[in-house]
Amino acid sequence: MAHVLVGGKVTETKGRQMKGQGFRLAVVVPEHNAVSESFIRAQIVGLSEHTVEIWGSPRPLYSSQGAAILSGVPSLLAGFLRVVTRMDTGRAVGAVGRRLPTASYDEQVAAFLRRSKVEVLLAEYGPTGVTVMEACRRSATPLVVHFHGYDAYQRETLDRHGASYRRLFAVADRIVAVSKDMVRQLEGLGAPRDRLVYNPYGVDTDLLQGGQPGTVGPTMLALGRFVEKKAPQLTLRAFAEVRRDEPKPRLVMLGDGPLRDECMILARDLQIEDSVSFPGSVAHDEVVSWMRRSRCFVQHSLRPADGDSEGTPLAILEASSCGLPVVSTRHAGIVEAVRDGESGFLVDEGDVDGMAVHMLRLVREPELAAKMGAAGRRHVEANYRLDDSLGRLREVLQQASRKDC
Repeated sequence: MAHVLVGGKVTETKGRQMKGQGFRLAVVVPEHNAVSESFIRAQIVGLSEHTVEIWGSPRPLYSSQGAAILSGVPSLLAGFLRVVTRMDTGRAVGAVGRRLPTASYDEQVAAFLRRSKVEVLLAEYGPTGVTVMEACRRSATPLVVHFHGYDAYQRETLDRHGASYRRLFAVADRIVAVSKDMVRQLEGLGAPRDRLVYNPYGVDTDLLQGGQPGTVGPTMLALGRFVEKKAPQLTLRAFAEVRRDEPKPRLVMLGDGPLRDECMILARDLQIEDSVSFPGSVAHDEVVSWMRRSRCFVQHSLRPADGDSEGTPLAILEASSCGLPVVSTRHAGIVEAVRDGESGFLVDEGDVDGMAVHMLRLVREPELAAKMGAAGRRHVEANYRLDDSLGRLREVLQQASRKDC
């Protein structure tokens, strides 16, 4: 059995065994097929047999049927293209949508939801929920808002949407958070406790397995966007301390982002460039292959100056599912995903020396790495299975759509 936390009370669900997946669901996302958002793709595919995807930023404008959701776009577009003849159709539709008065946009989205007979709408990220909340109200479509990380913490986002969030919390049937820390954060922002749902991400434990940290060489793996809240520079500095004591370890940093070039320069300055590689963004099967060839997973997440924060990092869950011990920080949902001293080691944010000590220990004690990796695998199987996570979210959506589960 899996569990859902609603309003501070834990209730049981049946995960994959749940029935009634035929409700008509709309999932609204800022970007279609975003590479870094595999958890959202899993939700679009796995929540209902009848799902329409709507996307666009700052206003959702397109549906998975390949058409604009604004019924007035063709006539508007004709006039607009006479002025902007070089703009491609998608950009032109977006420009028209952005220029529509808010009330007109809301009414057209509401009309689309009514035409599509949508029974419940899932908005991915808080700002997306703000954009569609009035359309949901006008069309009497139940709204569930799924927060993921920056949208609950980043100072600029909260400054921009603070008042709108309060209206959103009044309109939404349920507000989903991926960590217990995020539940507390959203409650502090005004979300009613009886509408808050704690539902961490899940991973495919059947696919993500096979790590052998006790027998492979001392390769350390990092995975994620090179952004400030993941502090890849601090991971590099911790690894440099490891290399001062042990010459054989290597660090593989998968991913891309604005800090990647800076990290490559830092590796050179720290004189560890011969033992650090930056393959960039790779296909998911290659990620799994690296996890099966690594001693441990490392990530130094922290809260940067702008207040941004992780939710529950999916890469850490995937690494644990593969049987890797994790060295990370006491940050957001990481404290729930990693059992400190059992399935990995956690240090305070910014503690490079402490991170290096634990990394070095796993280099020198492969049997400990194997033991911790096995504990992490058990923890993920018990608490972070994809089927269970989808089952809990499906139940929330079914309840909001006022269907029997």
